[in-house]
Amino acid sequence: MRQPKPIPFDSLSLYATLHERGFFIGGRIQEIRQPEPLTIVLNIYAQRTEHWLLISADAQFARMHCISRKLPNAPTPPPFLQSLRKHIEGGIVRACHLVGFDRIVQMEVQTREGVYRLMVELMGKHSNVILVEPVGLIRSAIKWVSPRQSEARPIRAGDPYRLPPTRVEGLRNPLTMTDEDWYALWHAMGEPRDWQAHIEGLSRFTADELEAIAQTQGLSGILEWAYRLREGLWEPVIVRDPTTRRALGAYPFRCLQLPAEWQHVRTSVNLAWEQAFHERIQHAQFESLRQTLLPNLRRALQARERAVADLERALHDTQQADRWQLYGELILAFGHSLSPGATVLHAPDYTQPDAPLIEIPLDPDKSLVENAERYFQKARRARESRGELQARLERLREELTALHHTLHTAEQATDEATLRTLHEQAKQQGWLREAPPAPTKRPEKDPFEGHKIRVHLSPDGYQVLVGENAQANDYLLTRVAKPNDWWLHVRTGTGAHVIIRTNNQPERVPKSTLEFAAKLAAQHSADRHAGVVEVDYTLRKYVRKPKGAPAGFALYTHEKTLRVEPKG
Repeated sequence: MRQPKPIPFDSLSLYATLHERGFFIGGRIQEIRQPEPLTIVLNIYAQRTEHWLLISADAQFARMHCISRKLPNAPTPPPFLQSLRKHIEGGIVRACHLVGFDRIVQMEVQTREGVYRLMVELMGKHSNVILVEPVGLIRSAIKWVSPRQSEARPIRAGDPYRLPPTRVEGLRNPLTMTDEDWYALWHAMGEPRDWQAHIEGLSRFTADELEAIAQTQGLSGILEWAYRLREGLWEPVIVRDPTTRRALGAYPFRCLQLPAEWQHVRTSVNLAWEQAFHERIQHAQFESLRQTLLPNLRRALQARERAVADLERALHDTQQADRWQLYGELILAFGHSLSPGATVLHAPDYTQPDAPLIEIPLDPDKSLVENAERYFQKARRARESRGELQARLERLREELTALHHTLHTAEQATDEATLRTLHEQAKQQGWLREAPPAPTKRPEKDPFEGHKIRVHLSPDGYQVLVGENAQANDYLLTRVAKPNDWWLHVRTGTGAHVIIRTNNQPERVPKSTLEFAAKLAAQHSADRHAGVVEVDYTLRKYVRKPKGAPAGFALYTHEKTLRVEPKG
């Protein structure tokens, strides 16, 4: 079943809201507010009663009707609000009527300077509210339109005001049509009847309603509808989809094209539309928040699932520690019989009852001792990282469970308050992708003053800086690094200077971060294609650049060495 379409706030509804509140003609505009960028509210005092008239040029929710409550004001009056307050606040409303039967309202306000016109144009994305001076020039507008935006009709201060171009010439105004006019039109139209081609300002919904009346009640039904329109005999309803209980809109009359159980009687057209727009705007805000939250949660869920899979694989690799230890021992025990340059060793696995032969890969460019040490080192790293990996995996699994629960709750949520609570929780947990900061007039200063320094984040959350050329290496060493930051460089040959920022606590930097930085140093060196690279590390305070030395050259002491695989 197709989703029912919203009922538009068309020229019929606009006329009905103004006709119903026609008694504020002669009232005084006591106060003007602008609660939102494209919405103003006029407080009109007439017949000892306050009326709040809301006018909105919002592309999705353009409307003009009275509301039952006062809306908050903008903390800083925008320019359009300041202009309205200066020129028409305190003025008397002399007239307020549709231009023809279109979605354009002309409100005339008598002031000491003369009669100002407030032109309200409710035409979707082209909606606008324009203040026109007594001499006919545009004084201000809620939306300025440049010639680049519209060559046909720019909206600029000081230009003469012109009505929007009409869509079709020669359309009839239903307010001025007599019964004879309707009778003649009825017989002039063929089947199917195209009401929009003959009557001004009809929306598709109202045209379909007229056709529904014509099909069920004939010409007498159309004449009855026209009479109720001219006399303002409104029977306002708010229309809700019974399946979703969402407001589709409101209408000045009961609708024949919709089921009776969808329509709920209200005491006034203004009240019906106030409630309908309130519900529709709330629903739009709910859906907007939902469409922001759900993709972020799903993205965060996928990222955590990938991280869990990576950790599980890494943890599985650590289970090979005993086997790598065995490989090293067997190389030392049986490798002496191998010929130089051998790539594999077959040795008995003495940990098994029948001692089967196993195959151990060897690096032909390394000695037996170096091959054995390589396996011993892999075994040590695996054992050292096993506990940390297990702890991280448990934390991630807990977070994954919480994410699943939050996502399920968000998918089932039916109210905005629940979504906002979930949104705040997700934000605190770091599950939301932050929107890029708004551009500022003055760009932020480059922290490295244009030097090519790349910033990485280690698995443990430490910032690792890598210089990408000799000048960047110099700047990193002499201007960026602190005395207790770790400094790394390949043991022989040329390469990048790498800095681990320690926040003056170098002893707390875990070995995994040192290995991460060492691998970066190896990858940014002339030895990047080697199987294993030796990388020295020491504190920055033990590194110095001799006077007159070329860019990137440094001497250091107190170093220790890590052996890393650049491609590993």
